Amino acid sequence: MQRITFWFVPPLLLVAILLMPICSCAELTQTEVSESLICYACPGEPLNIDRCGGGDRMRADITRLLNQGKSKPEILDYFVAQFGDSILTTVPKKGFNLVAYTGPFIALLVGIPLALLIIRRWGSAGRRQAVERGATEPTVTLDEQTRLKIEKELADLDEEG
Repeated sequence: MQRITFWFVPPLLLVAILLMPICSCAELTQTEVSESLICYACPGEPLNIDRCGGGDRMRADITRLLNQGKSKPEILDYFVAQFGDSILTTVPKKGFNLVAYTGPFIALLVGIPLALLIIRRWGSAGRRQAVERGATEPTVTLDEQTRLKIEKELADLDEEG
């Protein structure tokens, strides 16, 4: 009797899962679209939590467009055409708005090496000054009488404490 091995099934199953279309699994809902929009009547308030008449009209438009089979980007484009980019909860990644997305990363890429360079220079300047001061300042030597006097005073302080 021969034993059959199924070592090839898990990789085959993984390939089948990866090839399945992802978008057709879930249907787009009004809530998913309204999370990306701001109410035009209540500026700054996301549409998914807004409860004014303007928000109700926008939600009705979303439902109508969903029933027509429109995708989320198409619905968002519809509202942007009516109210402009300010209707979106996130800034579109195009034009001057790219500065908001890329600016912090560019600042870090430039700032960190610049800060390290400045710190390194400050450290080397401090070491250089210490060496120069050490070479130019005369060393103080105590005569035997002064050294004994200092030791006596320190011993007196220890006894008092």
